[in-house]
Amino acid sequence: MTELSGGGPRTGHRAGFAFVGREREMRSLVEGLRDAPAVVLVEGEGGVGKSRLLREAAARLEGGGLVLLRGWCHPLREPLPFGPVVDALRDAHTLFGPETYFSPATAVLAPFIPELAPRLPVPGPEIDGQARRQQLMRAVHDLLRALGPVVLMVEDLHWADEATRDLLLLLARNPPPKLRMALTYRRGDLSGDRGVLGSPYRRPVGVGGAEIALSPLTEEHVRELAASAIGPAAAARLGHELYERSGGLPLAAEEDLLVLTKRAAKDGKGLTLEDTAVPRVLQEAVNSRVAGLDPAAVSVVQAAAVLAVPASEEQLTRMAGLTDEQGEQALTEDLSADVLVERGPGRYGFRHVLARRAVYERILGPRRRRLHLRAIEALSGQDSLALVQIAHHTRQLGDVTAWLPRAMEAADHAVNVGDEGVAAELLQQLLAEPALPPEDRARTAVVLSNLAFVSLDSVASTAILGRIVADPALPTPVRGEIRLNLARTLMNTSTDRVRQMEELERAITELDTRPGLAASAMAALSMGHRASVTLAQDRELMDRAADIVARSDDAVARATVLALRITLLALSGDPQAWDLTAQLPRESPDRDVRRQVARALHNLADAAFVFGLDDRIGAPLREAEELCANSGYKLFAHGCEVIRLRLDAGAGRWDGLDYRIEEMLPATSEGSGFQTEILMVRAMLNLARGQWARAREDLATFDVGDEDHTYWQLGQQALPVLARIDLLEDAPDRAWERLQGALAVRRHKGGWMWATELVPTAVQAALAVGLRPDAERLTAEAAAGIKGIDAPGAEAEVVWCKGLLAADTDPEVAASLLEQAQIRYAAIGRVYTAALLAEQAGRQQLTLNTGQGASVVQSALDTFTRLGATADADRCRQALRASGRLRPSSRGRRTYGAGLSPRERQVAELLATGAANQDIARTLALSPRTVEHHVANTLKKLGVTRAQVAEVLRAGGTGP
Repeated sequence: MTELSGGGPRTGHRAGFAFVGREREMRSLVEGLRDAPAVVLVEGEGGVGKSRLLREAAARLEGGGLVLLRGWCHPLREPLPFGPVVDALRDAHTLFGPETYFSPATAVLAPFIPELAPRLPVPGPEIDGQARRQQLMRAVHDLLRALGPVVLMVEDLHWADEATRDLLLLLARNPPPKLRMALTYRRGDLSGDRGVLGSPYRRPVGVGGAEIALSPLTEEHVRELAASAIGPAAAARLGHELYERSGGLPLAAEEDLLVLTKRAAKDGKGLTLEDTAVPRVLQEAVNSRVAGLDPAAVSVVQAAAVLAVPASEEQLTRMAGLTDEQGEQALTEDLSADVLVERGPGRYGFRHVLARRAVYERILGPRRRRLHLRAIEALSGQDSLALVQIAHHTRQLGDVTAWLPRAMEAADHAVNVGDEGVAAELLQQLLAEPALPPEDRARTAVVLSNLAFVSLDSVASTAILGRIVADPALPTPVRGEIRLNLARTLMNTSTDRVRQMEELERAITELDTRPGLAASAMAALSMGHRASVTLAQDRELMDRAADIVARSDDAVARATVLALRITLLALSGDPQAWDLTAQLPRESPDRDVRRQVARALHNLADAAFVFGLDDRIGAPLREAEELCANSGYKLFAHGCEVIRLRLDAGAGRWDGLDYRIEEMLPATSEGSGFQTEILMVRAMLNLARGQWARAREDLATFDVGDEDHTYWQLGQQALPVLARIDLLEDAPDRAWERLQGALAVRRHKGGWMWATELVPTAVQAALAVGLRPDAERLTAEAAAGIKGIDAPGAEAEVVWCKGLLAADTDPEVAASLLEQAQIRYAAIGRVYTAALLAEQAGRQQLTLNTGQGASVVQSALDTFTRLGATADADRCRQALRASGRLRPSSRGRRTYGAGLSPRERQVAELLATGAANQDIARTLALSPRTVEHHVANTLKKLGVTRAQVAEVLRAGGTGP
């Protein structure tokens, strides 16, 4: 398709921003323009993405022999008649072939299209007025007819002059037979009650098209947009804030993302939207609307900007200093101009945060101060005081003396009602204020440290607390309490084990006068994160903590030590952990005590999963979820979701897992253990689908050779996944080397009962590099290390290892052992791992009894196919094909027309994950040339680019 644009923006979409959330509208637009004649109307507010939609549609229509003409209307005081269409035609003069016939009517266009003038008929006598306009309209109509198949896109019709509207109405009512039109406009900017084309328009018989209304993006789509620019990790952290600031408008979100990408390029540090200005384009767009309002309406808008939260008509009227009747008229005008919107029944505010800030920042100081004073008066007169809002308005007055007590009162109230996010923000503001008295600073820091310990996102608080504990003026016991909470927060939000252990060790010495808290610090230190310490030594320290806390009257400290003791015993394989749950103070009226009970039960369920005790997880997990709900413990409520995610992944309940993962990641602190566990599930899914590069990306934290990452459970689980990728990439040396640190920790800590697939993966790597004695020794160590311990997962791993060892010497024994391991995993409920073992057992049996082996491999293939484990399924097909036992399709070879074939569906699913052709070839065991063919066919049938495949699949667009 030839694209020509006249008289308007020619820039493409901003580099790096994905096209998201518009697949349904895109299909409607493309289908509406598929057959001529057609008229498509696209309506939406400024910045919602109308222009981007048209650009993407143009790309999808490419190759259809169409000429694309684009024109723009402008908010000029004296617009040129027919300007957008004539400008578009001016750029089309090179497209008229030598045989093109120009009707006599086109002669009048010579002065407007001088590039085409030599080829147009000689004009007749000039006429004026309405007849002249009719003549020009007829000429444009005939010229478009002469061009043949044409797509005419005209944007921003709300700014069109009368003549342009008349022309477009003529073309819409009586279009040339090969003309397709796509017209965009803002309904809120149409003058009066008139339609977009001036007169009412009803599409004539025989004229196709569509009417499309664009709404703001959802939060999920804003996060997807952000991921395309700043990466998935930063998008997960900032996605909600981007959505809140932009209200879902792509333009507003992209402006913020441009700032973020510039900041990332400048300093490479963690990205933040703090102190990000309102983009100029939004400042101008919002304030130009406000400038056109009556003074009373402006006063109401300014009142709404100062209040910062949706307010009632009465509040806005009182703030603006208007009578009731004046307030109603002013608010009605604001709503009609789309400056304010109804945010709920009887509540009015701005569409998004940036719009409010655009107005607020233009209010002059004296007026702004008066409005803040009025807000304080209004809020102070309410029956229930809005303490947080009063503190906010007081702070905006610049009166620190008045603000400090109000902020502290608001923070205390927020803590008491469980609104920890608001409380943390206020406490952070207080600690940043130099005028805060030392005694209040210490108390505030302690409260913030307690909040950070239980918060889902405490990155900002952690940074502040790190600076506070360096203050020598703090009393030592206070510093110790803050340091303890800082260390415990880091344990929830960071994988930097070295710093965590250092902070805990220092906290213990600083808390020697507070035995309860000192015992809590000892218990935390004993949780096995020190690689140089054995599990036996960890348990000795835990016993010491239990002895100390038993003499304390601190109920929270006692519950904390008991929770951590249950956790350590559970991870040591000691059944006493389950017995100790009877001592948990479940009925305590103290919310912090109940949170520790929830923590203990969550950790017990998590340890049960690591041991393969899936049948015992249900009861403690359900109780932990209930306690988290009634105590407002969001951090471990999220942890319970993570356990359920891992359970479903292992049990083969994969439907909806991808969506759940993307929903859960934004609620998790970046770099935290919970985030890592979620990413491990995603990496496993990517591995099963052949997306090895994406799996590596998910586990990049552990792919750096850092010895610290081999500590405890996370490294023990993540490193085997990376080593499996190494083995699939035929790099067993790399796999073996990668696992040495984790194996050293396993030997030192004695954690052979942890079923993380570390041992069988290491045995496969050792055998692949010819280190059979090492593989045998490792298997023997694992078998000895689990004696007397109830660890079904580790027992299955040992049988797995024995099967791997027998493969080279006795295939029949190997097949039997691998089948036994498969049965054990199936009994545990690990469907996916059982299918992997079935595949390995079946491959061994293929050499002994082809029919029996093929049956076992086929069962694995059926499971992988059901799960959507594309790479695993194709590996099974390849084995069956090589043995001559691939089960034929139940029907003969068929053609799929415009729909995707099964192979093309596989290719589409891989493309949706961002796979390159090389990845697809490796996953599906195809040649690069064959993959190129399949990719081309798939994209052609879907009518999209590679970047758009995921959106099509989400919308179900895979053909019949």
